[in-house]
Amino acid sequence: MSAPRKGMEGSPRFEWLAAGLIFAALTVVVFWPQPVQWLTHAHGHHDTLFNMWRLSWITEALTTDPARLFDPPIFHPAQRVLAFSDAVLLQGLVALPALAAGAPILPVSNIVLLLGPWLSALGMYLLVRDLLAGSDASPRRPEGLGGAPLGERSLPAFSPFWPAVIAGTIFGLLPYRVEHVMHLELQWSQWMPLACWALHRTVEGGRVRDGVWLGVFVLAQFLSCIYYGVFLVLTLACVTPLLLLARGRAPLTRIAPAVVVGMLVTAPVLVAYSAPYRANQATFGGRGADEIDTWSATAGSFISAPEGNRIYGRTAAFGGPEGRLWPGAIALLLGVVGLWSARRQLVLWMYAAMLVVSAVLAMGTHTPIYRVMLALVPPLGGLRAPSRFGMVVALAIAVLAGLGAAHLLARLRVGWLRHVAGVLLVLGLGVEYASRIGPLHPWVQRTPIHARWLRDQPAGVVVDLPIARANALPHHEAEWSFYGRTHGHPMANGYSGYYPKPYLDLLGAMVAFPRGESLSALRSRDVRYIVVHEDRYEPADYLDLDARLRGTPGVRFLGRFPDPDYPVGIYLIEPR
Repeated sequence: MSAPRKGMEGSPRFEWLAAGLIFAALTVVVFWPQPVQWLTHAHGHHDTLFNMWRLSWITEALTTDPARLFDPPIFHPAQRVLAFSDAVLLQGLVALPALAAGAPILPVSNIVLLLGPWLSALGMYLLVRDLLAGSDASPRRPEGLGGAPLGERSLPAFSPFWPAVIAGTIFGLLPYRVEHVMHLELQWSQWMPLACWALHRTVEGGRVRDGVWLGVFVLAQFLSCIYYGVFLVLTLACVTPLLLLARGRAPLTRIAPAVVVGMLVTAPVLVAYSAPYRANQATFGGRGADEIDTWSATAGSFISAPEGNRIYGRTAAFGGPEGRLWPGAIALLLGVVGLWSARRQLVLWMYAAMLVVSAVLAMGTHTPIYRVMLALVPPLGGLRAPSRFGMVVALAIAVLAGLGAAHLLARLRVGWLRHVAGVLLVLGLGVEYASRIGPLHPWVQRTPIHARWLRDQPAGVVVDLPIARANALPHHEAEWSFYGRTHGHPMANGYSGYYPKPYLDLLGAMVAFPRGESLSALRSRDVRYIVVHEDRYEPADYLDLDARLRGTPGVRFLGRFPDPDYPVGIYLIEPR
C-alpha cells in the first residue's frame, strides 16, 4: 500500500471507520423507513416471507439434520425443494447463531437484508481504494494498480478516500437496490468487487494466496446469490483477457497456477452446493423462452428507476418490473469522466468491457447474443431474469465513477476543497438515491394458535385454504408456507421461484374442492389436515365451504380457532 499520511488522508483505519459510518447513514436514508422499523415491520411482499422462511429453515436443518437441508417440508412430497430457488445459504449461516438462540425471525431477517447494501458498499470501497492507492501484491509495482496511483505522473498524490466512498455509494445504494428491496439474495453482492480485487492482485503478483482468495470470493457469491455467481464468472471470463494486456503483470506461468489452486480449493464446495440445482434442471428443464424474454431488460430499462425513487420515480414506466437499471446522473457523468481518464490504463479497460458485456447480456433474449450464450452456458437456462445482470453493470459503473471522481478531485490543489467536493458528491448521490420504501407490513411475530395445537397432533400433511389457482400464483402460498414453519408438519402448499408440475396438478384438482378428484388428490399426497383461513373468505363463502366440508364423507371437523390474526377451522381427512 501507499505509505500512510497524517490526518484524514493518512490513517487507513480511520478511513475505513469513516467509510463504514457514511455507508450506514446512507443506507438509512435510501431504505427509509425500514431501518428504523426493523424490529416490527418489513416490506409487504411475499418474498419477505420467503426470506424469513428460508433463514428459519436453514437454521432448523443445520441444527437438527443437515442432510435434510435441501428437503424442507413444503410442496410435499417434492424433493430438493430448497433448490427451486436461491437457497441463500451464506445469509442463513450469518443468521443461524441469532435464530438458534431464539431471536425473533423478523428483525434478524431485516438485519441480514440491510447488511447486503452496506457490505457491498464496503467491498467496492476496498476495490477502488486499492485501484487508486496501489497494493503490495507485486514486487515490480507496475503502472496503475500495484504501483503509482493512477494519474500520479500528472497530478499531486492524494488519499483515494472520497473516490472510493463515491464508488461504494453507487454500488451499494443505487436505485437497482430499491427495485429489489424484497429480494434477500440480490442485496448480497459484496463478493463481486472483492473477487475483482483478488483478481487484480493475482494478475499482478501471481501469488497462490491471492488466487485462493479469488476462488473464495467467487464461491461466497454463489452461496449468497446464484444469479450473481453465474453472472460474475461469465463476465470475468469475457473481460479478464484484457487485464492480462497490462504492463508489469506477473508471468502467466505464475498467474495460471494461482488461479487453478484457487479453483481446486473451492470447487468441491461449489460442486456439492450446485448438485441439487443441476438435478432439478435435469428433471424439470430450464426456464421457458417466453419467461426469459419477459424478464430481460430493454433499452428503456437503462433510463428507468423504481417508482419509489424521490427524483427519478417518474421514469419507472420506461422499464418493467426488475428492469429499472438507471444508476443516476452523477454516477453516469463520473463514469464518463472515468472512462476518459483511464483510457491509457490497460489494467482498467476490463471495466469498460464489463460495462458493455453486462449491459448487452442484461437485455437477455432481446439480443441474439444471449440466445447464443444460452446454448454455450447451460446454467443460464435455469435463470429466468437476465435483467439481473444490472448488478454487474452497476459494478462497472461504480469503478469507472470512482476513477472519474479521483480525476476531478485530484485537480483541486487544496486539500480541504477536495473534502468539500467529495462530501458534496456523496450528498448528491444520497439525494438521487433517496426512495420511499414500502409498503411496510407488521408481520405477525408469534405462533398462530392453531399452529400450536397442530404441533401436538399425530403426523400428517397439512393443506392451507384458500389455495392458489395455477394462473394466479402465488396468492397466499408464501404466507401459508412461512407460518407452516411453526407447526412442524409437512405441507402440500408451497412458495418458491419454481413450481413443480405435481403441485400445479394439485392446484388444478383443487378447483372443484371438495368435489371431484380433489380429496383423492389430497389423499395421494398424504394430506391429513385441512386448515381453512376464515378471514380470507367472504363470510357467506366461508359458511358455505364449512357446510360442504362437514357434509363430505371422509372429512371430519376438528375445531375452530378464533385467533385474532389467524382465525381458522381445521378438518381431518380420514383415511380410506
